[in-house]
Amino acid sequence: MAHQNSMKLEGKLYAKVEVKMDLMQALSMSWIEVQFLRRAVDALCECRRTLKYAYAFAYYLEANNMTTLFETNQSDLELATEQLSGMLEGDLEDNDLAELKRKVQDKYRYVELRRKKMLDHCAEGVELDSWVFCE
Repeated sequence: MAHQNSMKLEGKLYAKVEVKMDLMQALSMSWIEVQFLRRAVDALCECRRTLKYAYAFAYYLEANNMTTLFETNQSDLELATEQLSGMLEGDLEDNDLAELKRKVQDKYRYVELRRKKMLDHCAEGVELDSWVFCE
């Protein structure tokens, strides 16, 4: 439910990031250099959407090794998603812009990778018929 609520705030987050992008351009960065923020918000929104459905999927799984691995991947993605959200919501005043850019890029690439790994694991479970669902 938390991710559903977070998804409702996407428009506000995009607007907030636009303001940060303008500020960063005023401070020294070019338009192209600040596009990483928009990509980070895109990645954040995709991860939240994936997590929203992952909870429903996990709810119906019987406990086994595949389920444990799925839940570990899910927890890792959730933690990284919240860290990225915190970075995007934070203030710019106290940060070195180049360092902020590096950290945000590293984190959004990480969440994109973790999301893909989790989805690949789901697909693998379907292909191998490894998922056991509660009835």
